[in-house]
Amino acid sequence: MLEIDGSFGEGGGQILRTSLALSVLKREPVHIFNIRKNRPKEGLSHQHTKTISAIAELTGSNVLGNSLYSTEIKFTPKNEFKRKITIDIGTAGSIALLLQSLMTFLQFLENKTTVGVYGGTNVPWSPQVDYLKEVTVPTLERMGYKIKIIEVQRGYYPEGRGYVEIEVNPIKKLKSIQIDKFEKSQKIGGVSYSTNLPENVAERQKKSARGLIFREGITPNIKLEIKKDSSNRMGSGIFLFSRDKNSIIGDGALGARGKRAEEVGEEGARRFLEKYSSGCDHHLSDQIAPYMVLAKGRSSIFAKQTSHLETNLSILEKFYDVKFLWEDDLLEVEGVGFHNTYID
Repeated sequence: MLEIDGSFGEGGGQILRTSLALSVLKREPVHIFNIRKNRPKEGLSHQHTKTISAIAELTGSNVLGNSLYSTEIKFTPKNEFKRKITIDIGTAGSIALLLQSLMTFLQFLENKTTVGVYGGTNVPWSPQVDYLKEVTVPTLERMGYKIKIIEVQRGYYPEGRGYVEIEVNPIKKLKSIQIDKFEKSQKIGGVSYSTNLPENVAERQKKSARGLIFREGITPNIKLEIKKDSSNRMGSGIFLFSRDKNSIIGDGALGARGKRAEEVGEEGARRFLEKYSSGCDHHLSDQIAPYMVLAKGRSSIFAKQTSHLETNLSILEKFYDVKFLWEDDLLEVEGVGFHNTYID
């Protein structure tokens, strides 16, 4: 059983998400202790327990210690896979973070898998579902990953009640990828969205974001998405993205009670332009690193060294006989060429 100290490095939930996904792929039991030990509320949060339950249900695995605030679990993977599951986080917990863990191994299962998740799609301290759709998924598709986002219904903090459904088809192996420094593009897209709010909220977000980006000599194509229904889901936000020949960047901002729509638009534009100017989307490197290890051949990505990324790399190196190397701002690794044993 592989021993993982959940308090090392950045010490957050990413250690848990990456470790469980790799445990499934390697069919190697793990004991994770000191989970989130350095956080104000140590141990498993509600979101983490749901992620563990989802992986266990999907794979037929056994788990001990999966309870709220538990600081250790023992996970024994099995290969009794389900073709379809539906998970209800029960709070506004991040759907994107839960899917991030499952998506690491879904492509190597025997059959097509459909996963539906209820929770938060656009919530603080986690990737927006728009990032998953516009940045993560297209990048994975370059590596041969076969995934469709079937449905998205937005859910915000604190109510949640959003829904995302994905469909992943099995592949034999992943291809390596090279993601260079982003080259400024004249094409910037985006979406300004709102749910059960006055219609001018999304328009005001869009207008303020366009004003900042126009200073770069670019008029972004920001679409409006305005939804109204009988639910008490309520929220807004903006997401911006751009692509060059081999990389994608994206970022945005969320609305909040007492936060003017103009502030949301300007904040989203500033966060996007920071990546646009630096040529680096440091959030993408966090998400793509596991796939770089699993792919066949040498992969590289223009990245920024952060404690979150370094912690994730350490977990990957602990599971596989690989070594990540930094060459200035380029992160490189020789992948293990993980092979789907269910496909001839």
